Amino acid sequence: MRSVLVTHPGLQHSHQLALALHERSLLQSFWSGVPVTAQGEPPPWWLPGSFRQKLRHVDIPRGLRRHPARFQVALRVARSMSHNRSSSDTTHRIFHWFDAWAARQILQFRPKVVVAYENAAYHTFKAAKAIGARCVLDAAAFHHQAAAELIGAHATPYTPEINRRKDEEVQMADLILTCSPLAAESYVSNGVSRDKLRPLLLGAEPPPQIPVWQPPQGSPRFVFAGTLCHRKSVDLIVDAFQRLHADGLSYDLEFMGGIGDPSLLSAVQATPNARHTANAPQKELYAVLAQADCLLLPSRSDSFGMVVAEAMACGTPAIVSTQTGAKAMVEAYPGSGWIVEPDAEALYATVRHLIQNPQLLQAARPVAMQSGQAFSWTDYRARAGQLLEEFVQ
Repeated sequence: MRSVLVTHPGLQHSHQLALALHERSLLQSFWSGVPVTAQGEPPPWWLPGSFRQKLRHVDIPRGLRRHPARFQVALRVARSMSHNRSSSDTTHRIFHWFDAWAARQILQFRPKVVVAYENAAYHTFKAAKAIGARCVLDAAAFHHQAAAELIGAHATPYTPEINRRKDEEVQMADLILTCSPLAAESYVSNGVSRDKLRPLLLGAEPPPQIPVWQPPQGSPRFVFAGTLCHRKSVDLIVDAFQRLHADGLSYDLEFMGGIGDPSLLSAVQATPNARHTANAPQKELYAVLAQADCLLLPSRSDSFGMVVAEAMACGTPAIVSTQTGAKAMVEAYPGSGWIVEPDAEALYATVRHLIQNPQLLQAARPVAMQSGQAFSWTDYRARAGQLLEEFVQ
């Protein structure tokens, strides 16, 4: 019975959850601000050419999807006109606009279950409750209070309203999905009942024909993929590798991704044997990950860390922090990576040991591949589909 509605103002992993429901004939409709296409379907006419190569292909029929363009257009216009702190507030306001739009459609569709995503579920859940539907909150981040304690995020005038809505979403939810056990614990520690929390580790599946890993001819190759920002501990990475260079140790270090803090880009550029490249299509990212000897993601706060699953799907081990949700992949497959505290000394000591003992990096590859295979998108959909099928009944 197709009775579950999935809504998301962007995309994140919502298309994988929607596909999991479609595979079990449970998906009534999937609404996302970022479009996806089924196999053989042309991209939307309004999508800029630079984004067409990043388009995700998901085998959900067009009749079960809606992709309103207005929200992404508004986001891109707003971001081009906003600066620094105001940009985040603008994004949240547009997500709240999407939430209000989705809520107005609920009466027409009358789903049995609504899955909505953190910070875009407040009005949607209210409308769902009014027709007797049950509500599933897919929370992609830590509880906002825990996140603030971990990284000391700067509050803006709109922050109280953002957090008020998040708290109301949690209160209205009948079931809360988190990206990791670590993220689930952040909700428990802030008073949310463990009974309605279900951690679902995410996954990854590399594209076909990515380059096969080749043993390095020179220095070990380390890569960081993500936004250059304090939350992902880019400052700790830079500090550790500058110390390693001063020790006379050799390495190759690549940073891939956007620039959240320009001062960190300057620090990266000042680090010997390090380079930075901008965001790349997913296929190119996988190619870099596949050729690296180790991924670095010692985040101060990361509810999962998708790039860890992507790296391990290529057989590349990872250094993650105790505050990175994807550490669960290392815990499930000991030897697939290394878990460190998110501080400069711990990261420095671990990387130094690996550079001096490169055979450890090679020995970790087959175990990392096992972890990547166990946490694929296919596996995620099986777990998510079973959970929601039982919830719907």
